[in-house]
Amino acid sequence: QAILPQLPAGFPMPILLVQHMPKTFTAVFAQRLDEICQIRVKEAQDGDRLLPGHAYLAPGGHQMILDPASKDRVKVFPSDERVTYKPSVDVTFASVAKGYSSRTLAVVLTGMGSDGCEGARLLKRAGATVWAQSKNSCTIFGMPKAVIVAGLADSVLELADIGQLFKQRGQR
Repeated sequence: QAILPQLPAGFPMPILLVQHMPKTFTAVFAQRLDEICQIRVKEAQDGDRLLPGHAYLAPGGHQMILDPASKDRVKVFPSDERVTYKPSVDVTFASVAKGYSSRTLAVVLTGMGSDGCEGARLLKRAGATVWAQSKNSCTIFGMPKAVIVAGLADSVLELADIGQLFKQRGQR
């Protein structure tokens, strides 16, 4: 809610969002974001085509990846019982590392645990840029801390600065 409303309707890239939320909340959350943003925000559905200026929120209880058969689409599927987070940042990041590699900017924001750290490692190996939210601006510093401690963050940023920097990145 602090970052996405800063992006213009003509933002030139698609955005994948992974939020640790149950299924009952993700559709409502996506709708709320869509109402306050200039970009389009929706709960992702299997087969959605990635479009510039659109954000796709992984549905709770499911995983969202880039479709290996068509990198401009997402696959959404029920999560395996062995995966702790449903959706999982690591699962999404791993698929993006295979599909978009160095053209990717990954942002790890406040959250419990270390989800996103292993995916960030794969992204970094593929040449992606990784940003992490600063401790001072986090509600829960777990996820960004794991990325920072692992030496995977290219930048550690205040939440208030991420939206403008993201917007500037899209203008390049």
